[in-house]
Amino acid sequence: AQGPDFGGGFNVHAIQPTSTEHGRIAALNMAGRVTPYKGSLQMNVLDTAGLISTSFGDWEGGKGTDSAEALDRDRFKYLRLNFKDDVLVGALSLGRTDHMGVIRGLIQNRTRLGPWKDRLMADPHRIMEAYVAHAYA
Repeated sequence: AQGPDFGGGFNVHAIQPTSTEHGRIAALNMAGRVTPYKGSLQMNVLDTAGLISTSFGDWEGGKGTDSAEALDRDRFKYLRLNFKDDVLVGALSLGRTDHMGVIRGLIQNRTRLGPWKDRLMADPHRIMEAYVAHAYA
């Protein structure tokens, strides 16, 4: 599926969720319900010899972004969160499957994390606490 992404670019995403969303938006518009397309989220989940890796959004980080990392070498686990201002814009994980839906939701909804950004910069494992603080505020 090809269309605008959250970063303001225009990319081809070879993933089912983007195609599904394009179909949903097209159907609503054809039925007369004007529905704009907000953009898609680049993401990938891989299982390589039993080691799960995920990437969401601007997972590489770069100019104008801040990154927080957590590494557990002994257990082959890694998590990096990338922020633009106080918004989570990307994430990369290795060996983790917990809270991936939370991470995806925070990125897609462009949730302003406020003081939670600093807490996550100090400890990225607190991602679920940040989500709960904003989902039920």
